[in-house]
Amino acid sequence: MGIPLAITLQVISSFLFASGATLQHLGVKSTFDPNATASSNRLTLMGMLKLLLIPKWLLGLLCVFAGAGLHLWALTMAPVAVVQPVGILAVPWSVILASRIHGHRISYQVWRAVLVTVVGVVGFTVFSSLFANGKKQFGFMPITWSFVAVCVICATLSFFAAKKTAPWAKAVMWSSVGAIFVNFIDGLDGLASGMMKAAMNMVQSGEFHLLHPTTLAVIGYMLACYGLGAWMIQQGYASGPAEITVGTMTTVDPFVAVLFGLLVLGEGAGMGIGPAAGMVISGAVAVYGVVMLSKDHPEAVEEREKAAKASDMIVKE
Repeated sequence: MGIPLAITLQVISSFLFASGATLQHLGVKSTFDPNATASSNRLTLMGMLKLLLIPKWLLGLLCVFAGAGLHLWALTMAPVAVVQPVGILAVPWSVILASRIHGHRISYQVWRAVLVTVVGVVGFTVFSSLFANGKKQFGFMPITWSFVAVCVICATLSFFAAKKTAPWAKAVMWSSVGAIFVNFIDGLDGLASGMMKAAMNMVQSGEFHLLHPTTLAVIGYMLACYGLGAWMIQQGYASGPAEITVGTMTTVDPFVAVLFGLLVLGEGAGMGIGPAAGMVISGAVAVYGVVMLSKDHPEAVEEREKAAKASDMIVKE
């Protein structure tokens, strides 16, 4: 009964995550000029605070927290290898919800992109869950260097996201930055998840002391990850459809959490070349699916047509 119930809870959880993302996307978009191109939308810190006054956005946040709670509950009854792949259903859920809300038909290209993304993420999750193991190690310097490395990567992505690039590319990059730090759609992955895992390891081994440098570093980095991640995810909502953000985050999050576990916590000690190759191939498939979804989405196509018309008008003038 445990595993079937866990799968049921995770299916409901994935729907709540998708619903929360869709509602938050609508809330963020309501703060911008509907006639402006998505590439010009930028959510400031004050804009982020104003979201707290938008009922639709708050309802989305409530859905996300409810989904995270069900996700945690499911993990108490079934292994990660069973629960985690079901979470990818948030991507098709978000596509269906957006289609209902905006009244556009879901094209073959979009469904193909969703299928490719789902297959890639499920494959990556299964390989990482079944073959990533070994003695978990942690310390102040590995955690600190991983945080610095992530900040450099995120700063680079943010630099390009702030440029005048295609809206779908902006949405993917902002969402990737947010997903690397923390994921409100999944609630457990991303760098903050790795930090939380390190803290739990310290508690279990009896090495958790509040004033210990490693403890302080983990807590500080975790709070920074959640704060920065939340802001960047909302930037993703401002730049493109919720489905792109959901797909990007669902793909990037397990990558970051697994890499943190492998490189920092030493969980890859028993992994062979075969499983590692499987993870790489599955990851590449998932990324390809997200890019396809981002470029073939109806809103992305509409944005390209709108930008082309604006360019033609400038040339004629």
